[in-house]
Amino acid sequence: MLTDLQKRKLTKLFSMYDSDYTGTLVKGDFELMFKKLVNLRNWSQRSPRYLVLQDKLMRKWQGLAQKADTAHNQQVSRDEWLAYYDELLADAEACSEMIGSLIELIFDVFDQDEDGKVNQTEWGQLLAAFNESPVYGPLVFPALDQDHDGWLTKSEITALFHDFCASDDPNHVANGMFGPY
Repeated sequence: MLTDLQKRKLTKLFSMYDSDYTGTLVKGDFELMFKKLVNLRNWSQRSPRYLVLQDKLMRKWQGLAQKADTAHNQQVSRDEWLAYYDELLADAEACSEMIGSLIELIFDVFDQDEDGKVNQTEWGQLLAAFNESPVYGPLVFPALDQDHDGWLTKSEITALFHDFCASDDPNHVANGMFGPY
């Protein structure tokens, strides 16, 4: 069962996906997110990256709808989202797979020079693309960059995201990775 802290953090994550601010997740939220991301990168409709990103986001929506939309109404409520994450966090393999696909998506879009690392500026762009103020980038990034090398690698972000979702430690550094919750 999710703790109060986990519920608060996962509600924050829910709001980051709620691109149209309606309080439910629908396919349109993922389409709006896609538009923001391709506009951010200025990818044309013919670009392979455009097509791959579109496919990944639509698959992400389809998977979420299939697993979380228990009312079968083509939308995911906050309660359904929390129930989905409660089940997901109890299944280490499924959780690892979901986090891995999300991290790949993040690096597809935000690792501009494709060096396998994301810097503070790129982290701020990620926040902005997911309905969060980019001003949190320079506020949260230094704490996330625990080795102080100026970068977050895939493995570092993977561990942070897992801890963001799973940790019940109110002082864990991962709690603030997307700004206040």
